[in-house]
Amino acid sequence: MSRILVVGGNAAGMTAASRAKRLDPSLEITILEASSRIAYSICGLPYFLSGLVRDLSELELYSPESLMNERGIEARVQCRVVELRALQRKIVVEHAHPARRDTLSYDKLLIATGYRPITPDIDGVHVNGVFTASRLGDADAIASWLSSKRARRAVVIGGGYVGLEVAEAMVARGLTVTLVDAATQIFSTLDPDMAKLVEDELSLHGVHVMTHRRARRIAAKRDGDVDAVELAAGSLRIPGDLVFIDVGVVPSVELAANAGVALGPTGAIAVNDRLETNLPGVYAAGNCAETHHLVTERPSFIPLGTVAAKQGRVAGENLAGRRSRFIGAVGTSIVKVFDIVAAKTGLNVREAEHAGFSPIVSTVVARARAHYFGGAPASVKVIADRDSERLLGAQIVGSARAASAIDVAAAALTARMTVREASQLDLAYAPPAGALWNPLLVALNTLTRELER
Repeated sequence: MSRILVVGGNAAGMTAASRAKRLDPSLEITILEASSRIAYSICGLPYFLSGLVRDLSELELYSPESLMNERGIEARVQCRVVELRALQRKIVVEHAHPARRDTLSYDKLLIATGYRPITPDIDGVHVNGVFTASRLGDADAIASWLSSKRARRAVVIGGGYVGLEVAEAMVARGLTVTLVDAATQIFSTLDPDMAKLVEDELSLHGVHVMTHRRARRIAAKRDGDVDAVELAAGSLRIPGDLVFIDVGVVPSVELAANAGVALGPTGAIAVNDRLETNLPGVYAAGNCAETHHLVTERPSFIPLGTVAAKQGRVAGENLAGRRSRFIGAVGTSIVKVFDIVAAKTGLNVREAEHAGFSPIVSTVVARARAHYFGGAPASVKVIADRDSERLLGAQIVGSARAASAIDVAAAALTARMTVREASQLDLAYAPPAGALWNPLLVALNTLTRELER
């Protein structure tokens, strides 16, 4: 019987273990998870904070007990892997309850340790009431703080995906919210003109957005609880009963790197298309591993649950003895901000230039269905390479109906379509469901005209 160990019990690790077990029920698979939960949706954290999700259990797919009963996979929680001895095919594990160390052997090992939030260089970052989010336990801690401290004001440092969602959640709970970002724009995955639409939506719902302002210090009260965020420039002091930090994430690779697993240019674990590392029998998948970007054709770090799950599935197939390939990703993402959603796939203009392309863009405002059925128009931006006319990326800000076209753009990018090819995609139309000219096609046709000039 072959023994497989999986380090990390969320998207990539769970998917890999489940897929491998389904393909080969004889496999002995053990998941080792440092936290107290497995198989949960961290993406649901903001909606628990806002009250849309009533109980954290709704975000959990399996417990260790149900995973064993339903899938025959062992999961050990509060169990941290502290050393990988690749030559011996062994790992050293620290158990929290009861405290002890074990050495486990494996035939194949999957590293799925995910990412960790970046801790910015701000004085007072560890004051009581300052939070980040990477595990479901963080949701518990934030909710408890909000309830026990009767918080009225929140400061969000960083305008990434989670920062935007937490800002909305705090507004839903009745807090006054200020969002501070050191960059010249929030949500830097979008181009500045599209990010401005997201900023306007935040402002419309009462969030005070401050860009190009760096937090210098988080001040505490005498009892040690957070009191305010002080900015680097000027003497502005933003009162806050809670501070949430979202300035980015980095891959958790210490275990791998210490064992001699090679890292790639992004700092994440380097893997081939079978998710193998440079060490025999050792695989990596998810938010700790690099991804082949299908537009740039370069290694990329794309810390998204969708990519992690797909990598996990391929890794699981290879753990079970198949020869499966992960072709890569284009970085498709979407986030809801109050009454709009913002979606992106492929490259923005800055990324396209950095990759060596000559980007040309088109931005249109169009409706996602017939005008007599109503609905606000959406802003659609498409980016192509002027020389090859290849589609490089797309961004949509507007209704969820309009933004769903981002998946069409992602498919076009995966197929390496030119703008002209993508502009002729045969998309569905009926007045209640869509426009005769889908807004994405309108933007592509406009870009075609630009390319002809």
